[in-house]
Amino acid sequence: MTAAHPTTVDPASVGLDVQALARLDAAIQHDIDADLNFGASIIVARGDQIAHRKTFGTVAPDRPAADDDRYLLMSMSKSYVAALVLRAVDEGRFTLDTRVDDLVPGFGAGGKQKATVRHLLTHTAGLPFALLPPGLPVDKVGDLAAKTPVICGLSTEYIPGTRCIYTSAVGFDLLGQVLVNTDPGKRGFRQIAEEDLFAPLGMSDTSFGIDMTDERRVPASATEHNSTPMTPILVNACNTYFTGDAEFPAGNAFSTIDDVYRFTRLYRGRGTTGDLRFLSPSLFDYADRNHTGDLTNDGWLFETEARGLAPFPANFSLLGGYVRGEGHAFNPAGPTASPRTFAAVGGGSTSFLIDPERDLTFIFLSAGFFTGLPHLERVSRLHDLALATVND
Repeated sequence: MTAAHPTTVDPASVGLDVQALARLDAAIQHDIDADLNFGASIIVARGDQIAHRKTFGTVAPDRPAADDDRYLLMSMSKSYVAALVLRAVDEGRFTLDTRVDDLVPGFGAGGKQKATVRHLLTHTAGLPFALLPPGLPVDKVGDLAAKTPVICGLSTEYIPGTRCIYTSAVGFDLLGQVLVNTDPGKRGFRQIAEEDLFAPLGMSDTSFGIDMTDERRVPASATEHNSTPMTPILVNACNTYFTGDAEFPAGNAFSTIDDVYRFTRLYRGRGTTGDLRFLSPSLFDYADRNHTGDLTNDGWLFETEARGLAPFPANFSLLGGYVRGEGHAFNPAGPTASPRTFAAVGGGSTSFLIDPERDLTFIFLSAGFFTGLPHLERVSRLHDLALATVND
């Protein structure tokens, strides 16, 4: 059953500029008119109140975007996994410095023996960028039990902790297996996510995997203008294998924009939302900072080098996404975000931002993949436009 939409208040009553909100809307509509994506849904909130929400375009042929659409979050799913992993740390099931091989036997092969839980959370465990681990058939992308031994058999690409290469899938999939292996109830990953995170937060329209017949499912798609040779393969995989029982912790959560908002309230509240204390404030505050130091995000070197751009700082937190950090350097949060701002990004389609200094939350879900570094650049631009709506 779909939960009721949170109440929307007058933007001016929470210090937001109406004309700036209109400019944000216009930028999103411009991308749709330019055939870069099909549709979108956004929320802008100040404090604990939604001040602006809007839907744009279409999410499928002859289907206008709606508030209750269930979008594929892609790598925004990592924030859900990170929250569950940190909760397990709070519960004493393992520590951030526990070696992954102690939790997933066999993972230490190929030079990965020193990789820790913290390394997986920060994309510094020596694993490759891979969307799909080499050797795994594509029809097993949602089979966590089959995927785990393949990931364990991968050889390290660098000494854990010495570089940062964004692991699109394999690192956070392993974290999903860590949760399964250490679960006192011996539950599967999807059940853990539902019972321990989604249900307590009232996220009744969120799940890892979704029934193909769900009428509110937003199918993966790409516009003709914004398609690369790999895009049809990615679109087909998402629409074929992300079924109702698929377990792909790194990227196959489906959610409505209101449910994403319910989750952002947890991070905005430093691990607490309403009467629910999900994480200790001490662990949340430790997680909500740059844990990759001066390392660059080498997962994007193939694009930055081709375009003549400088590598940009990784700035990964332990929360399943980025922190803004200091200085003028590219970051998905946007250059005008405050240093402790957290941003989660789902490749090609989604993002959310929480700026604690301005107490602003912005959520963007879109239909139609906008892949690679251009998507990070798009959300950085949209985040800045959202931050520009704050009057004080």
